[in-house]
Amino acid sequence: MTNKALNRRAVLRGLLATGAAVTIPLPLLEIMLNESGTALAQTKTPVSPLYVTWFFGNGTLPGRWKPARTGSGQAWDLSPQLQPLAELKSYLTVISGLENKLVVSGFEHPTGSAGATTGAPLSGNAVRAPSIDQVVANVISEGAPYRSIEVGLTPATPGGPQDSLHTVSHRGPSSRNNPEFDPRAVFNRLFMGGAPAPEDDGAEQAAKLANVRKSVLDSVLQDGARLQQRLGATDRQRVEQHLESIRAIERRLETTAPGGGSPPACSNPTAPTVGKDAQSEAPPVVNAAMVDLSTLALACERTRVLSFMFSLPAAHVYYRHLAQDMNDDFHDTICHGDPGNQSDQPRVDKGVIYTMRCLNEFLTKLKNTPHGSSNLLDSSLVYVTSDTAWGKTHTRTEWPVLFAGKAGGRLRGDEHHNFPGDNLSKALLTIAQIMGSTATEIGVDAGRVTSPLAGVQKV
Repeated sequence: MTNKALNRRAVLRGLLATGAAVTIPLPLLEIMLNESGTALAQTKTPVSPLYVTWFFGNGTLPGRWKPARTGSGQAWDLSPQLQPLAELKSYLTVISGLENKLVVSGFEHPTGSAGATTGAPLSGNAVRAPSIDQVVANVISEGAPYRSIEVGLTPATPGGPQDSLHTVSHRGPSSRNNPEFDPRAVFNRLFMGGAPAPEDDGAEQAAKLANVRKSVLDSVLQDGARLQQRLGATDRQRVEQHLESIRAIERRLETTAPGGGSPPACSNPTAPTVGKDAQSEAPPVVNAAMVDLSTLALACERTRVLSFMFSLPAAHVYYRHLAQDMNDDFHDTICHGDPGNQSDQPRVDKGVIYTMRCLNEFLTKLKNTPHGSSNLLDSSLVYVTSDTAWGKTHTRTEWPVLFAGKAGGRLRGDEHHNFPGDNLSKALLTIAQIMGSTATEIGVDAGRVTSPLAGVQKV
């Protein structure tokens, strides 16, 4: 007997001891799909691809970022700074040679960030156009609980007033979508009906959450038991894995202290204590929490559009946890102060490679998460970029651009394309068209383009 199709918006529901409502969104299950796995069974709507902007500040070493050869498959090899992504080469589309034509001398980081995400110059401190994630959201976000979600790994300050230094997601001029740097707040938003995160000042909400002795998952067990009776073996296993991944996040939030250290022995193990990075060092433990939460947000289709800010443009971040010689401001002292050229700044190289290891953790998590008939990385386009090319002198050529994922079959993967001197905005128009936009141009002034990058989208 065939089970009746399950609605994509189905959730598990429960109540915490505080009386707060809890909803556990579900991943995309077989019971929700048609026989071919290409559309939702109830609505016949095609399964939407997913989009992520993954942004890191302070650029790369172009001589160690750009692969030596172009082509596909065995015709090209990963560069040294992309080696952390070696296991995912078949999912990567590297695009080199592009120039950010909107970079303004003296304001390289804010104009570089704006150019790489909006294709438009600044007007004072404001961007002049919506960012690419919001362009994509116009196409694919209808029906999702959240139009977009923005998270960040480290709030290490960029030290400037421009909107494009503080986020890469803009609904339009003076309309920022600021990233959330606190994993507790993201967890609450996803699974507790948007409840605010507890504040460190002992606010009433924090006190209530500290007294909760019942986990989010425990509160929905009865609803989950009813659902399991409707599911086939594969879906039952997928739901069990999904709930266990949420349980793992709960454990991490309960046992990880702000700044990445171990909690005091006397800390309350039932209260989430992990907060945003308090030491401006983008610690691995916070990255792991944000990776898990971001993956769940996409897998459960709480959103189809996400921005993950590894670090802000021009961020004064300290990678002191990497090595003794890294206890310096990565922006001022290391990128600008260290001697060397575009292929030889060892401490810059160490920071970029760490950044790519953190990206690899996210992409690997997407690849290992089932989604419909494939996995999340198959279904996603992850746009990886920065606010400058070579940080030491703020170069605007050889801008770092990487597409990860296959966008639901719209990207082939395992390719390196080189477009010497071409406009960076063409990458934005290419993304928009891959994600289903009918736009034939994007950008403003020197960032305006009317054609995408040739040969990148799978026809």
